Amino acid sequence: MTLHADTDASPQPPATGESIDAGTGGHKPPGLFGVVAFPGLAVWRRWPVAASLLFAAGVIAPFYATVLLLQNRNDIVDLLSRPNVLRGMALVAVASIASRIVAVWLTADRLDDIEEQRRMRVWGSLAVMVLSGPTALAVVRMEQARTVVTEVFQQSPTAGVVTLPETVIDPYEGEFETVLLLGSDEGDDRVGIRTDTMLLAIIHKASGRASLVSVPRNLVSAKFPPGSPLAELYPRGFDDMLNAVYGIVENDEELVDAYETPEAKAGIRALTETISYTLGIPIDDYVLVNSCAFVGVVDAIGGVIIDIDKELPMPSKMRCSNYRLTPTIGPGETYMDGTKALGYVRSRMADSDYDRMERQRILLETIASEIGFDDILEQFGDLTKAMKDNVETSMTLEEARTMLSIMQNGDGTLGSVGIAPPLFHPSEPDFDLLQAIIHDIRRSLAEGTPLTIAATTTTTTG
Repeated sequence: MTLHADTDASPQPPATGESIDAGTGGHKPPGLFGVVAFPGLAVWRRWPVAASLLFAAGVIAPFYATVLLLQNRNDIVDLLSRPNVLRGMALVAVASIASRIVAVWLTADRLDDIEEQRRMRVWGSLAVMVLSGPTALAVVRMEQARTVVTEVFQQSPTAGVVTLPETVIDPYEGEFETVLLLGSDEGDDRVGIRTDTMLLAIIHKASGRASLVSVPRNLVSAKFPPGSPLAELYPRGFDDMLNAVYGIVENDEELVDAYETPEAKAGIRALTETISYTLGIPIDDYVLVNSCAFVGVVDAIGGVIIDIDKELPMPSKMRCSNYRLTPTIGPGETYMDGTKALGYVRSRMADSDYDRMERQRILLETIASEIGFDDILEQFGDLTKAMKDNVETSMTLEEARTMLSIMQNGDGTLGSVGIAPPLFHPSEPDFDLLQAIIHDIRRSLAEGTPLTIAATTTTTTG
């Protein structure tokens, strides 16, 4: 008789400390932390393709995005100011969140117990959502930044260029970046827009020396380029103040058709050409900011501190202000948020238009010398509403960055020049003198010598 082993013997229980989980192939699935930290690894054997995609989206892509940010940490603004990079970073962030949600649900399917599946899905999804809060906020901020970059800034570097007639020789051709800064004081008490703030930022590219030149809003008899539509209408010069050019053009359909371009409204283009020809200076770009943008931008950068030399009455009511101002501010160092800064540059109850022009220059000098472009871009969440519908510019983002970089990395000087009496009388303009003043300003910036025009008010901030 032959003896055979009992093949029907019951399987032996696992050794102490060992466990077999039903539906997992004998391997216990990773805990919740492992699933969230390394999405895809828990389902590698069952769904290798899906696991690879989840790991790539949840781990590899964020890793390389982080490396890219670290490699460009010294110029992070340049990196994040590119719309394609911003969109790519946002997609990586979204994929990182989505891959973890999917990984949690796929891993839960490996569990045979229905209650365990439910707990894995609920708690796993909650853990991912909580941990993804900062990422979601970053995605929102990046999309806001991309929107501002694409909708506010231009793509073409020549969008706002206004050159002098061929008959005029520019001795400093190519040496300067000149930007026309416009502030509109539109409101419920007036029809249309008047550009009551007009300044030229003249920047010497090689040295970084710069000057803010106030253009008087009450300049009369402004000249128009020969052959232009406005020159045909006003052959002897404009019959109103300079700040009315924008509104005159925008309210005339024929002039709108003649001046409007894809990059600029007709009123802005006409005003830029007028100032360029009247002052005898080429203009590379313009920036138009209305009251709402002004308040929002100053608030977003945390406000500014201005030293006021005397008590200054404040306007009682202003469009886009956040609260009613006190009757006066100053004297002495005064902190200004957006509303107070708007009152500071618009107050005209205690002094003249020329004092108001001086305050505008002082405020812009303070912002330019103390606030970097990095600081501004970091506040895109607060700036989006202020800039998107309230700022118009012909500049590309790179041109804006370059301009501020030149001003902040130059020799540290920022001159302020007011074209005002007794040197120049806007109501009885001597245009040859006006152009000579502009020429001397550019000469002093190019040579690094003091501006020597008598009776011109200048200030310098370090």
